[in-house]
Amino acid sequence: MLDDYNLLTTQLVTLWAVLDPIGHLSLFLGATTALGQTERRRAALLSVMFAFCILAAFSVAGQFLLHAMGVSLLSFQIAGGIIVFLFAVSMVLGDGAPTRPEVHQDSVLALAIHPLATPIIAGPGSMLTMVLLMNNNRYSPAQQAITLAALALVLVVMLGVFLFGEVIRRLIGEGGTNVLRRVMGLVLAALAVNMVLSATALWLHLPEI
Repeated sequence: MLDDYNLLTTQLVTLWAVLDPIGHLSLFLGATTALGQTERRRAALLSVMFAFCILAAFSVAGQFLLHAMGVSLLSFQIAGGIIVFLFAVSMVLGDGAPTRPEVHQDSVLALAIHPLATPIIAGPGSMLTMVLLMNNNRYSPAQQAITLAALALVLVVMLGVFLFGEVIRRLIGEGGTNVLRRVMGLVLAALAVNMVLSATALWLHLPEI
């Protein structure tokens, strides 16, 4: 039970840092500016549902795709850790205002799929992280279910942030959002370094980090 609890805690922290619900609030509000309150709530719900499906599907199929391409998961973990680290550095050292993708207001459904579900929520970094967290060689189906549960919990929190976006933005302000983004970037950088060190330790048969 303790191992499962520790695994859930680790996965929650990792996914929270990667998905960064508070940091993505400004992107959500910017993408849904032209929508009314009811339409914005519907877009929030649909985007989170689609993002969960995309991330869950990619986390399951991603490793089989790597195997078919002859890429070892250790190599992918090291490369992924480096990419996630660079992403984390941009969060810490960036201006705190991610670039907004260009949006065409066709319909709520289209907006929920793109750009909200992907690439705003289910972007390359989160897809990469899910593949690493669902490692078939290290985790049992029960442990992988814990990872999916952690993903669902973080996305539920993100949905709440989106639904109460205007209230949260007024409470913490732009400065608070920037501070939280940089702190999450620092945590994510440490997790990325741990990914690389853990994969290197396994490759060289060194004691676990």
